[in-house]
Amino acid sequence: MDKVFANFQMNAEFFVLLGLFLLITFLITMIIVVFVTKINTLNMILDQAKEIDEAKIAKIAILEESLEKERTKSIKLTRELNFISNNREKLKMADERIKELEEILSEESNAHVVMLRKLKIDFEQLNVHYELLTNSYARLDEKYQRLKLYNEDLSLS
Repeated sequence: MDKVFANFQMNAEFFVLLGLFLLITFLITMIIVVFVTKINTLNMILDQAKEIDEAKIAKIAILEESLEKERTKSIKLTRELNFISNNREKLKMADERIKELEEILSEESNAHVVMLRKLKIDFEQLNVHYELLTNSYARLDEKYQRLKLYNEDLSLS
């Protein structure tokens, strides 16, 4: 080893080469440090992006679940809306039928009222005839009783 250092001459060319070597080594080291720093920075950004993506995936899952619930609600509400519109039509038909029945009932009621008035008049006339017949019966009965007494008097005499 002493031999290597004995032949070793420290001249200007050596110092220039040594300076270039150190400069290139320093540059390479700086480039490596910069790239390692950038790699670490990008790795941190990538980790943050992964966390953000995971949060977004979780949020998307929640939103998809919510969307599915809303779709189900929408389907139910559409069915109810169809049911309501069908019932509205049925209700209109039922209202029309009720109006028709009310008209028929009104007509029939009027007919019954007229018939009841006629029956009342007939009843009143029958009452008058009954009273006349009752009076007539009473007079005839009285005449009968008198004739009976007269016949009895005649048959006794």
